[in-house]
Amino acid sequence: MTAPTPSANLPEPMTFAEIRALLQQTAQISAENARAIAEMRAAQEERDARHDKEMAEIRAAQSQTGKIVAQNSAAIAKLQEAQYRTSSDVSTLKGWELELLCERRPELLSDGVGLEYTELVPKREMYSIANAAFRAGVITENQRRDLMRADGFFYGRGISDLGPACLVVEASFQVSAYDVDKAITRADLLAMILEKYQPRNLNGRSLAVVVGTTIEPLAAIRAENLGVTYVQVQNGNRLTNPPE
Repeated sequence: MTAPTPSANLPEPMTFAEIRALLQQTAQISAENARAIAEMRAAQEERDARHDKEMAEIRAAQSQTGKIVAQNSAAIAKLQEAQYRTSSDVSTLKGWELELLCERRPELLSDGVGLEYTELVPKREMYSIANAAFRAGVITENQRRDLMRADGFFYGRGISDLGPACLVVEASFQVSAYDVDKAITRADLLAMILEKYQPRNLNGRSLAVVVGTTIEPLAAIRAENLGVTYVQVQNGNRLTNPPE
């Protein structure tokens, strides 16, 4: 039996020098890969740090913007509150002006309601009447207080065969449905007094009247439905809706 002969396709065995060179080349490649990975990591860390910094700046800017928006909202709310108070004060002052106007020029009510003449009933006189009605048991203490909160009382006689009338007036720069309700409630209280307790020098019907420069749409509808007369005064001195 003969020994097998080496195949001609097998590579020649490497020498120690070749092996050493291959190992050195592999180590060099590994070192270069390690440096590349380290550089990539460093670059990624730098990008992450830059991103974190940018995000922190964005959050800080958003926080500052939120503070500014909150401050602006608070300032706007204060301004709106101040404007509301100013508007409310102006409306109150204009309402008082209308009350004084009715007292100085009761003929405006005569024209608006359709009476021949109208005169002011002083509050002190109405106070005495209301107190007497309370003592007589016609109205309660709360009703007496409510009646005396009316803006004004007037007395007049109607044109032609219309009898005398007592007007309970609520004056407001812009008449609201609440003003209409106050007028009708207080006029009903005065009607109870006129019916059950006849005060001296005061008789006839009790009429609810609202006086103002403008009237809210719902208030106008409510006034018409409840029979409350609306007398419109423009610029504090001129009747704008005289009866036909």
